Amino acid sequence: MKKILILSLLICFQALRAEVFTLAPFSGDGKGDPTDFLHPLNLWTEPVIINGISVSLKICALEIGLDISLDQLKKNYPGAKIMRNSNSALIEFKDPDGDRKRIYLVELGGLYPVLQFSMDLPAKMPDTPSWPKDLPLPPDSTPVSTMEFPNRKSSYGNFKTSLPADAALSSMTMQLNAEGWQSFGTHNNPATSSKGDIFINKKPLRIMAVSFAENEKGEVSGSVYVKPLKE
Repeated sequence: MKKILILSLLICFQALRAEVFTLAPFSGDGKGDPTDFLHPLNLWTEPVIINGISVSLKICALEIGLDISLDQLKKNYPGAKIMRNSNSALIEFKDPDGDRKRIYLVELGGLYPVLQFSMDLPAKMPDTPSWPKDLPLPPDSTPVSTMEFPNRKSSYGNFKTSLPADAALSSMTMQLNAEGWQSFGTHNNPATSSKGDIFINKKPLRIMAVSFAENEKGEVSGSVYVKPLKE
């Protein structure tokens, strides 16, 4: 679950959600592919369908910490845009043709303290994705992006809603309860104005994570992720 929430940040980071990557070879600042610059240990690559477009997600581990990783990327790719918090960073690279690549780094500690997620996307993504049938959508909401993970048989969706976060969560909870889902545990983070819940459905056995957040402009966005618990 934690891994998928991390992946969602790579695609749905609000300030950059309209931007995209390229599937073509990336030239960066003339210094090679930035996804290989930090000499990552490749863990796995898996297919992802984003807004109906089939792409690949690459997950790697780094032997160096977040601060050193960012410092080296800044020096080698001075044109990169970097946004970070205490334990993670989103980096966007742009080549001379305008194509983009993004890397998401998250620091977890241990022998390989940083996980690196990277993805290339086509130059143009559909503005309004087709919403997956297995994901609920509260009323007065507009889909923003979707991600489907064929290997996991799971789906993720991000949307905007005109409802307040409390009302949107309540509406979705009523909808899910009517469909046989049961609440597993709510969360409420006053520091980030985020609210959410975990739901379980036994027929078939599935888990769903729902989250809503309000930004400084009062706009509310939501996300939902569903995954089977067994084949």
